[in-house]
Amino acid sequence: MRLLARAAEADLRLERREAIGDRAAENRLIVGDNATALLALKPEFEGRFRCIYLDPPFNTGRRFDEYEDSLSPEAWRSMMHERLARLRPLLAEDGAVFVEIDDTEVGSLILLMDEVFGREQRVSVVTIVRSASTGHKAINRGPVNVTDFLLIYEKSRGRWKYRPERRPRGGVDRAYSTFLVNPEAKADAWRFEPLSKVFAAVQGHAATKDAVRAMGRAAFDDALARFALENADHVVRFAQPRYDAVSRQARALIDRSRAQPDSIFRLERGALSDLVLKGGNRLLFLSRKVRSTPAGPSMVEPLTNVWDDVPFQGLAKEGGVVFSRNKKPERLLARILAMSSDEGDWILDPFLGSGTTAAVAHKMGRRWVGIERGEQAHRLCVPRLTRVVLGRDLTGVTRSLGWRGGGGFGVYS
Repeated sequence: MRLLARAAEADLRLERREAIGDRAAENRLIVGDNATALLALKPEFEGRFRCIYLDPPFNTGRRFDEYEDSLSPEAWRSMMHERLARLRPLLAEDGAVFVEIDDTEVGSLILLMDEVFGREQRVSVVTIVRSASTGHKAINRGPVNVTDFLLIYEKSRGRWKYRPERRPRGGVDRAYSTFLVNPEAKADAWRFEPLSKVFAAVQGHAATKDAVRAMGRAAFDDALARFALENADHVVRFAQPRYDAVSRQARALIDRSRAQPDSIFRLERGALSDLVLKGGNRLLFLSRKVRSTPAGPSMVEPLTNVWDDVPFQGLAKEGGVVFSRNKKPERLLARILAMSSDEGDWILDPFLGSGTTAAVAHKMGRRWVGIERGEQAHRLCVPRLTRVVLGRDLTGVTRSLGWRGGGGFGVYS
């Protein structure tokens, strides 16, 4: 094993076969077997990768142009265990590994990840909705399979830093039904009105029912939601605080607020949002849930462990490569990298496929290492990543990130 590691390391220390773009760039595409390459990376990269993403063969029993996805269950587990064990030392102590899989081998993979990284290091198992139950997929022995799973494990328990991500949600939360007329005034002088009444007046109607009659219920509701989003600093809701889940100081203030229902009380809480109370209820502002988007203000919510908002359809032209049935959306990788790394961090993908992880990492200002076998690396990865460097890839997350080209990478074999 040591001879193999030294041989692999020596091979990868050979002069680069090719340099694309900035010759000083540290990014590298390794062409070859990932089991050997992972051993060779250890001397230089032990403990340096903040995020490692794997999209391994799912072992579906099918044959693709790029590879044969049909191993015995025992052979697949052996293949994955070897690679997981070799990449673990490369992960930073505060890093995390993300492995995507479908339901064919998800049970085996969880057991393998528990063995290599430890059950205590399991952060989450995310369900990714990748398609709808239409067409030939609906012909199934049981429920239609429309999901992948993303297993997230940290290197050391409690060390991984999650960068909170939020996702847009449609419409507006109807619980936010109160309009604060004068938020700029002192709290004791605040005046509240029903949101629908204020909106009706803006539309020139004396009462809500008159506006609904004139506009129609559906149009009224849609316009009211837009009005709320556009005036989110004024829109609030009242919620009963969890008395047993707050500090003594907060409980005392809740008691005072209940005793003086016409007064506004505020408790500053440092890193936490202020606790604002009226009549014993907490005052919550819609603005805390609204973010600006290219389409205008939108409600957002914390990311959950079900991702149904990343389209897998329409990827044929993404990256300028054809990788039928196996290409992952750049938006998916952008989310993973955003929640797990910062600019300048090292990213590793040992099953690079068509180059998606490297392309997104490059556009997001991360440093990256990708590993892929010979023919596929040269046919798919090199052209795609070259277009990224030259600013000629206009697909995927390019526009949303404002990417215009730059940097470079080396090709090793």
